Amino acid sequence: MDSPRAQPAPPIGPISPLQVGDLLSPDIFNKDGNLFATVEPERCAGVAREVDPPFITDYDPAAEDGGHWPTTVGGVEVVVEEMVAVYQSDYSAADALASARSILEACGDTPVTVTTMYGRTYTFDVESAPRPAPTDAVLWSLRTADWNCDNLFVAAHNAAIEMTSCGAAGGIDVAAAAEEALKRIEALADSTA
Repeated sequence: MDSPRAQPAPPIGPISPLQVGDLLSPDIFNKDGNLFATVEPERCAGVAREVDPPFITDYDPAAEDGGHWPTTVGGVEVVVEEMVAVYQSDYSAADALASARSILEACGDTPVTVTTMYGRTYTFDVESAPRPAPTDAVLWSLRTADWNCDNLFVAAHNAAIEMTSCGAAGGIDVAAAAEEALKRIEALADSTA
C-alpha cells in the first residue's frame, strides 16, 4: 500500500507576507476603529463586515493587516477602515473580484443590518457605486438616513485591499482610492519580480 505523499504548498509571491503592511495607504492613523462585526443576512456579509471581511479572509490569506484613519470630505468628518492581505501565488484575483461582484449583485435589493464592535446597529441599503469601477476593482455604497459608507475591493497578483469609508454624507472618492490601492499592489509586485 502506497503512503500518501505530502504535497508542497504553493509559494507565496510575488508579494511576500512581510510586505503585507506596505499594502496599507500612507494615511493609516492607528489600528483601532469601530469595525462592523456582524452582518445580517449572513449571505451578504461580504458587502459590509470588516471583522474577518469575507472578501479578504475567504481566500485563506498568508498574511493580513489593517488600519484606520480619519479625514474630511466637503467639511464633513469621514472614517476610513482598511483591510489588506497577501496570498499564495495560486490566488486568483479574477475569481475573487467575480465573487465580490456576484455577492454585491445578489445583495443589491437586500437591506443589511450591521452591528459594530461597540454595539451600534445600522440598517443599510446596498447600492452599486455611481461611478464606474477601475479594472480589478469593485465599488459599492451602503446608505442609511444618518450614516453612509463608500467601499472598494481591489485584487491583483497575490494581494487584495478592501476599504470602507463612512460619514454622515458618505465617504472618500472610492474610484480614486481604488486606483491608488492598485498602484500600491503593482509597485510591490514589480519590486519583487
